[in-house]
Amino acid sequence: MSEILVVSGHTDLENSFANKIILDELKKHLPEAKFDILSELYKNYAIDVKAEQEKLVKADVIVLVYPFFWYGVPSLLQKWFEDVLVHGF
Repeated sequence: MSEILVVSGHTDLENSFANKIILDELKKHLPEAKFDILSELYKNYAIDVKAEQEKLVKADVIVLVYPFFWYGVPSLLQKWFEDVLVHGF
Protein backbone atom coordinates (compact mmCIF):
# COMPACT_ATOMS: atom_id res chain seq x y z
CA MET A 1 0.00 0.00 0.00
CA SER A 2 1.27 3.48 -0.86
CA GLU A 3 1.99 6.03 1.84
CA ILE A 4 -0.18 9.05 0.97
CA LEU A 5 0.53 12.51 2.38
CA VAL A 6 -2.06 15.23 1.88
CA VAL A 7 -0.72 18.75 2.50
CA SER A 8 -3.36 21.43 3.01
CA GLY A 9 -2.02 24.93 2.36
CA HIS A 10 -5.19 26.93 3.00
CA THR A 11 -4.48 29.76 5.45
CA ASP A 12 -8.10 30.02 6.68
CA LEU A 13 -9.59 26.54 6.42
CA GLU A 14 -12.38 27.35 8.89
CA ASN A 15 -13.88 29.84 6.43
CA SER A 16 -13.23 27.72 3.36
CA PHE A 17 -15.98 26.11 1.35
CA ALA A 18 -14.35 24.07 -1.39
CA ASN A 19 -11.12 23.10 0.37
CA LYS A 20 -12.99 21.94 3.48
CA ILE A 21 -15.20 19.68 1.33
CA ILE A 22 -12.20 18.34 -0.59
CA LEU A 23 -10.36 17.45 2.62
CA ASP A 24 -13.44 15.85 4.18
CA GLU A 25 -13.95 13.68 1.08
CA LEU A 26 -10.27 12.70 0.99
CA LYS A 27 -10.43 11.71 4.67
CA LYS A 28 -13.54 9.64 3.99
CA HIS A 29 -12.13 7.84 0.92
CA LEU A 30 -8.49 7.62 2.03
CA PRO A 31 -8.60 6.88 5.77
CA GLU A 32 -5.04 5.53 5.66
CA ALA A 33 -3.64 8.82 4.31
CA LYS A 34 -1.71 11.21 6.54
CA PHE A 35 -2.99 14.80 6.59
CA ASP A 36 -0.64 17.73 7.08
CA ILE A 37 -2.90 20.73 7.76
CA LEU A 38 -0.37 23.57 7.69
CA SER A 39 -2.75 26.18 9.15
CA GLU A 40 -3.20 24.02 12.26
CA LEU A 41 0.45 23.07 12.63
CA TYR A 42 2.05 26.44 11.92
CA LYS A 43 -0.26 29.26 12.99
CA ASN A 44 2.82 31.44 13.53
CA TYR A 45 4.47 30.36 10.23
CA ALA A 46 7.42 28.82 12.13
CA ILE A 47 7.70 25.66 10.04
CA ASP A 48 9.49 22.61 11.44
CA VAL A 49 11.54 21.97 8.31
CA LYS A 50 13.10 18.70 9.45
CA ALA A 51 9.71 17.20 10.39
CA GLU A 52 8.17 18.26 7.09
CA GLN A 53 11.06 16.86 5.07
CA GLU A 54 10.80 13.55 6.95
CA LYS A 55 7.09 13.34 6.06
CA LEU A 56 7.89 13.96 2.41
CA VAL A 57 10.63 11.32 2.32
CA LYS A 58 8.28 8.68 3.76
CA ALA A 59 5.47 9.50 1.30
CA ASP A 60 4.96 7.66 -1.97
CA VAL A 61 2.21 10.04 -3.08
CA ILE A 62 1.99 13.74 -2.15
CA VAL A 63 -1.27 15.62 -2.69
CA LEU A 64 -1.35 19.41 -2.36
CA VAL A 65 -4.74 20.94 -1.56
CA TYR A 66 -5.00 24.74 -1.61
CA PRO A 67 -7.05 27.59 -3.04
CA PHE A 68 -5.91 29.22 -6.24
CA PHE A 69 -5.03 32.84 -5.37
CA TRP A 70 -4.39 35.03 -8.39
CA TYR A 71 -2.26 32.39 -10.12
CA GLY A 72 -0.33 31.67 -6.96
CA VAL A 73 -0.54 29.80 -3.70
CA PRO A 74 -1.47 31.03 -0.20
CA SER A 75 1.31 32.65 1.82
CA LEU A 76 1.68 29.75 4.27
CA LEU A 77 2.08 27.19 1.49
CA GLN A 78 4.55 29.47 -0.33
CA LYS A 79 6.64 29.71 2.85
CA TRP A 80 6.41 25.92 3.23
CA PHE A 81 7.72 25.51 -0.34
CA GLU A 82 10.59 27.94 0.28
CA ASP A 83 11.61 26.50 3.65
CA VAL A 84 11.10 22.77 3.04
CA LEU A 85 11.92 22.25 -0.64
CA VAL A 86 15.46 23.56 -0.52
CA HIS A 87 18.38 22.77 -2.82
CA GLY A 88 19.96 19.47 -1.85
CA PHE A 89 16.90 18.07 -0.15
